[in-house]
Amino acid sequence: MTVHYYHPLPRPRFVSSLSSLIVGFLFFCGVKKGSHPVWAANIDGVDPDSLVWEARTEFPGGGRHHPITFANSTHGFVLSGSTLQEPYTSDFWSYEAATDSWTDLSGTDSTFPGTPRSFGYGVASTSDCGNSRVYLGFGASEGGQRLTDWWEFDMSNHNWKQLTDFPGEGRRHPAMNFVEPIGEIHVGLGDGYFGNYNDYWTYNIENDEWRQLDDFPSSKRHHPFYFAIETDSYVGLGHSDGGDPFIERDWYRYDAIDGTWIREEDFTSYELGMLDTGDNLPKIPPNTLPITTEPRVAGTQFSVAGSCSSNETLGFVLSGDGDNHGTMETGEFHVFHPADNSIWYSLPPHPGYSRWAPGSFVLQGSSQVYFLGGYDRQQQILFADLWTIDLKPLFDTTLFDYDLNADGQLTSDFQDAASSSSHRDPMSLIFLISFLALIF
Repeated sequence: MTVHYYHPLPRPRFVSSLSSLIVGFLFFCGVKKGSHPVWAANIDGVDPDSLVWEARTEFPGGGRHHPITFANSTHGFVLSGSTLQEPYTSDFWSYEAATDSWTDLSGTDSTFPGTPRSFGYGVASTSDCGNSRVYLGFGASEGGQRLTDWWEFDMSNHNWKQLTDFPGEGRRHPAMNFVEPIGEIHVGLGDGYFGNYNDYWTYNIENDEWRQLDDFPSSKRHHPFYFAIETDSYVGLGHSDGGDPFIERDWYRYDAIDGTWIREEDFTSYELGMLDTGDNLPKIPPNTLPITTEPRVAGTQFSVAGSCSSNETLGFVLSGDGDNHGTMETGEFHVFHPADNSIWYSLPPHPGYSRWAPGSFVLQGSSQVYFLGGYDRQQQILFADLWTIDLKPLFDTTLFDYDLNADGQLTSDFQDAASSSSHRDPMSLIFLISFLALIF
């Protein structure tokens, strides 16, 4: 198997394939020759003070780690996990965001019909607001059993359906990514009867079929971080078989179209406002020190699209343990933006120390993120609290202006559309936005 190494180039992936079309259209609209505006999120320009964590009603099911969490556009759901009293559970709860209230679905027609468990996972659609189905399974249960069952839950009518079991080895805390454009779910890594794994599989939703892909091209590991962006499945970090390090910071992308693994830059996160947006596309200025390069494991993660009609998705990792599998000083929060040369940015952490194995969910078609539970090793507290943060500022768009230099290379300059005299013609902007919406 060939592993491709990704080295950031001075261009977002989407620009290369569309630049000639955009150039022709903009020339028709009367925008100056050589100028190629594209609407995109300017994460580096976000004020960190605009991202605020707020407390919500505590989860009444009690403190727990490793819950299965997911959401539709109005409700979040929490299933199973480990509590102080029970290592494996099957209680099922819903949270209504509008009323900030919880409902116990256990003992109702919505009861989970599977085995009580912990260390399982589930995935739901991020941006398709018409898709109310979640897919979940795996984990551990009584007697040390490692599970392979696979379930579908419809959040609109609360119907459960058992699907084809996973054909590989049963496992705890694997990576699980919903690759929405192709209707597949990627599952891999984790640990089971035979230790850590690095196999990687895809589940085809329409055909209810599993198929093995090329193995993850690095050390076997469990409890990695992961998320999907468009047709790319990102996986990395986590707890590996190695001793030095045994907590990893390497980061990989599986291209679901080409069927290839690409190694991205190792996890390195920078402070907002540190990028050079001058002559080239966003890049780290020389001698700029990152906020952190610390390997990490056992946090939570998610993708956020911002809205049902958004053409941009960002990936996030939140909290977890640090390079010694112990508490980090803060509940670290980082966003990954592939269009910005695959750069990580540090965001405001959740309150308190970092937590081992918390849960999270994102209201479908929104930028509203919820974080709950997990174990604080520093204070030895198993939490039941609920926090939320609105990430909308990360999706506010700026006109990103691309020019071609004498060598035919793209150059760029972030600028506010309202202050750009060459783009003040409202009809040109209307045509441009409509045109880009059709393309993307």
